[in-house]
Amino acid sequence: MTILSSLFGFGQNKFEKIKKHIIESNYDIESSDKLEILDLIKPTIGIKTKSKDDNEIGIGISKIGGNPDLPKDFKWPKFENEYLTFCAQYNLSELSKYDLQNNLPKNGILYAFVFIDQDYPGFMNKESSYKLIYLENTENIERIEFPKEYFLEGKFKSAQIEYFEYYTLPDDENYKIKKYESKYDDFSYFYETVTEFIDNLTNQETDNFHQILGEDRSVQSSVVFDFATKKLEIKTVEDYESKKAEIEEISKKYRILLQLDCNDRNSDLSRFGGNAVMYFGIEPENLKKNNIENVIMAFQGT
Repeated sequence: MTILSSLFGFGQNKFEKIKKHIIESNYDIESSDKLEILDLIKPTIGIKTKSKDDNEIGIGISKIGGNPDLPKDFKWPKFENEYLTFCAQYNLSELSKYDLQNNLPKNGILYAFVFIDQDYPGFMNKESSYKLIYLENTENIERIEFPKEYFLEGKFKSAQIEYFEYYTLPDDENYKIKKYESKYDDFSYFYETVTEFIDNLTNQETDNFHQILGEDRSVQSSVVFDFATKKLEIKTVEDYESKKAEIEEISKKYRILLQLDCNDRNSDLSRFGGNAVMYFGIEPENLKKNNIENVIMAFQGT
């Protein structure tokens, strides 16, 4: 499904403005390529936060930090027999109107847990050290306490999440964009003006890296390469250089599901995440089947 066919009523007005901006831009780019680039733009669920006491946030409302809203008998995820840290919960019924291509379930809550390495100290990115949990039936959820022996320094202050209509282009180092960069000398300027136009149109802050779906907004190079590197268990520069072609092919199998920005000034995830962004990637087939717990994670920061 192309973006043009997925935008019926909601979202059409903003996208028409983006389309007009691209088509009428003065850059020397062929009309056919402008149309192709338009089709690369993905509807994205933007996220903004506001600082709020946990007891002022309703049960089941989307938020970062605080105590999670879960069934009383919830089995808390562990890594090497230690509890993962609760980072955020996303109520899918709140964001469904911004899911213009109907990629996610209409109801339920998606929870993000990540293990904190207390020796480092910081969030850990190893197999089984992170977990997304999707709860479809939320009738019996309540605000639960943390388990005994939970690392209480990993309890984060709460920030309520608000969603908004947003759009993203593939990262400028993504394979989808490469052919235009080699074809046009000034493509990077064109790309920059389009992303700035979208950000201004949607009131997106340039230092806000929270989002759901869309194309990855990476701090460094496109994070899909990080997903591929992790999948191949590459540890050295030599390995990376020798497997570049394989990395690029595997990177094409992933798209972004969720970005969680540790540097959000309304939360204190930065205590263990610094200025990094957590990226949760998913294979499109798993997304299509609503298998949204089957993800791979990467960190990027400066």
